[in-house]
Amino acid sequence: MEAPSVGWAKRKREPSPAPESSKRVKEAECFPDPEAIHRPPRLSMTFDSVQEPVTMKDLTELLQFAALGNKNGLKSPSWLRLHHQKRLSGVNVVILDGLTQAHFYRHYLLFRHLRTKYSNRRSYTPSPGNVITGFFSSEVLGTKNVVLGDKQKPGPEEALMWHPVIRKFGLKTRGLTGYLLTEEEMIKKHFPVYGMPGSEGFVRTDSADSVTDCSPLYGLDCEMCLTKKGNELTRVSLVDSRGVCVLDELVKPPNHILHYLTEFSGITAAMLEPITTTLREVQSKLKNVLPRDAVLVGHSLNCDLNALKLIHRHVIDTSLLYRREFGQRFKLKVLAETVLQKEIQMETRRGHDPTEDARAALELAQFFIRTGPRQVVELFCEPLWGGCLTMYQRPVNPSIHNTKKNNHCRFDEALKISGHSAVFIGKRSDISLALANQQWHSSDKEVLSSFKRVLASHSFSVVQFSAFSDHLKSVQSLQQQYHTMSARLRAMCVVSAGPFPSDYTEKRVRKLFSRCGAVRCVRLLNEAQGLQAEVEFDVLEGAALAVDRLSGTEILPGHVIEVQRPVNESMLDPEMFLSSLQDDQQNANVIYIAGLKAKAKTTKVNGTFLKTNTDTTAKVAELPAKIKGVLPPAKANHSVLLAKLNGTLLQTEAKLTEATNTGLHSRFAKLAELSTEVNGTLLKAKALLAKITADTNEAKLEDNSTGLSEQDLREAFGQYGKVKGVILPAKPTGQQKRRRHAFIKYYQPDAVEKVISTPIRLWDQEVSTCRALTPPHLRSWSSMVAMVMGHDETLEAPSHQTGSEEQEVDSVMRKLDRHMGKLFRSLPENTLSVVLLPGYTSCQGDNLPGLCLLEVKRG
Repeated sequence: MEAPSVGWAKRKREPSPAPESSKRVKEAECFPDPEAIHRPPRLSMTFDSVQEPVTMKDLTELLQFAALGNKNGLKSPSWLRLHHQKRLSGVNVVILDGLTQAHFYRHYLLFRHLRTKYSNRRSYTPSPGNVITGFFSSEVLGTKNVVLGDKQKPGPEEALMWHPVIRKFGLKTRGLTGYLLTEEEMIKKHFPVYGMPGSEGFVRTDSADSVTDCSPLYGLDCEMCLTKKGNELTRVSLVDSRGVCVLDELVKPPNHILHYLTEFSGITAAMLEPITTTLREVQSKLKNVLPRDAVLVGHSLNCDLNALKLIHRHVIDTSLLYRREFGQRFKLKVLAETVLQKEIQMETRRGHDPTEDARAALELAQFFIRTGPRQVVELFCEPLWGGCLTMYQRPVNPSIHNTKKNNHCRFDEALKISGHSAVFIGKRSDISLALANQQWHSSDKEVLSSFKRVLASHSFSVVQFSAFSDHLKSVQSLQQQYHTMSARLRAMCVVSAGPFPSDYTEKRVRKLFSRCGAVRCVRLLNEAQGLQAEVEFDVLEGAALAVDRLSGTEILPGHVIEVQRPVNESMLDPEMFLSSLQDDQQNANVIYIAGLKAKAKTTKVNGTFLKTNTDTTAKVAELPAKIKGVLPPAKANHSVLLAKLNGTLLQTEAKLTEATNTGLHSRFAKLAELSTEVNGTLLKAKALLAKITADTNEAKLEDNSTGLSEQDLREAFGQYGKVKGVILPAKPTGQQKRRRHAFIKYYQPDAVEKVISTPIRLWDQEVSTCRALTPPHLRSWSSMVAMVMGHDETLEAPSHQTGSEEQEVDSVMRKLDRHMGKLFRSLPENTLSVVLLPGYTSCQGDNLPGLCLLEVKRG
């Protein structure tokens, strides 16, 4: 009899092992492969999918899954795979404020730590609103196992957390920037926002991109009357941070006034009779009075700004500071009497005084900022909110939380519920977070030091470095700076060639250079040396191949051209830059292929027929006959169908005539019979037409499918080594058409050496190959900058930038990279590290993509 392989039967027949021996037996049974059990967490992405940019939603899915895991019903993100999530020791997110993907590659050589320590890279689509607020306020789906507990009578301290003010602003006192409305909140609360419907024709103030806690507050209030166009401005008052009135103007509405609303506005016909001031004049005065870093304060300020037809980026609304449940708002009069102990809008006075209201709103905001949300709630919970703190409590059955929301809760709440301690560390308090652990510092150096101190006590951390965004404030024209940077990046894909014959056309130049890659644009120049051409490619490899393969080419008998990179002091160091890109982890084992044919008429690779493509040639030969074979039956069937329909119509007329000559009952019977027959014929007609269409489309589709495909390239280049992935970019003009270049990634580096060192003829066409330079997550090198410069914009020489400006930017980039190197080294082993360059979106709708770098820290 065979002895049992493992398990309890064997132990029953043998003496019990010693304790130590028993422990080893159990370990062997439970952990048969120790190396497999201790595999660290890691990230992986398929090569074919890296060109799809990630969005805010994608990043949020990853962070939620990494922090909470699938035990809470969360699914692994589809765009990236996180292996062994349970073995993560923490999650860290770093926001490099103000940086874009173009900045990363423009200063690529300076980012030594970023480009070497992070092996996963994806383009990021900029999102409106604040990224950090978006992370923490995102909804967590399917948190069915998250248990909050079911205390029904919380103590004052616990109940304080559920007060509407504390849930929004947290417990800590912040600067004024902590209470600014985000763009997303402004849109939701119907503030005028540039580019949004309803704000057409509005005037924008000269507002700075960002403000500080020292920025001046200005109180604003307006009065309106009713015209045939709705509510229109009749008076505006503005007070400075000391409460001194700096503007108080009556305004004459352009439309006929239906009602002066004197009871509220205090405006009468007699007051407006002599007034000639227009809305445009008041807008101009406001723009002149307000400094660039001004923060406007008001009560339901959206109504005032809409009446003024004015867009201002930095606002505080006191009706949203002293917030209530379910979107309800306190009246300004109530807040002034309770908090400020002041009486305004008195009944003995006819109408409101806008200067008084503006001053009251200003003082309410200053009190809230100075006192802090916790003390405001504790002081005025009963007189304002009508009860003690214990009336605010979490849901009784938090495991379901709210059945109407399908078990959703905010990410920051889910982190706290799951026992994760989260912290945000940044330079200034312009982020609106309901997060208990927030730290603000005056420089990136202090931010880094603070992060190192608190890292051990927090499993989820977000760090914001703001040095570069601070630098951008000193730039006079941000758009011009981005334009200059974009031009310099595009210049890396440009080559100069010539001399050409005087009758040589742009089309012929494009055809010649398209052997090396997709040509973006061609510009012919008449120089003293003859006709010269500037050729810009979509990818760096095209320019590199053109210099290497086309220089010295004899385009006509006795006519040789030279190809070289243009010499420009503003360009990056091409040799060092291209060498570093070639050694980039993103381009490891990746080759670039140019000169691919759109149609495959033969199936040879270097004289060898591919076995799997034998049927393709036959299919190509059969296609004309097949298409011709489909069309005659289609025509015949179409004729038969017309004859049937004509016959049915003739029968219909006869039966209708017969039905009119019979009794009423017989008429209905005849009509029902007729309806059935006609419907049956129409159904047959539809089925026949569908079959004809399907047969014709199938033949055409098979004709299209015989073009170059990813599978063709896998089979053609698989003879040199195992292929890991293929990127065959689609043309922007249509998904069915493909570019004549591709990227192939191998598993082993020796396969790359074989391809590079071997002349290759693919389908009777010589193709060019080289090591990849353009990182695979970029659809093209020019895709980084096309949104700023325009897809069809001709490349111009970069605008002048002084050496001191360049050195200042370089210094900021070096410091940021050093900070990132120190931060990465301080992370515990098995920490998921995400670095986000959030990109740029202008008020005009122009944008530059951002960049997301990801890595799991190894020991």
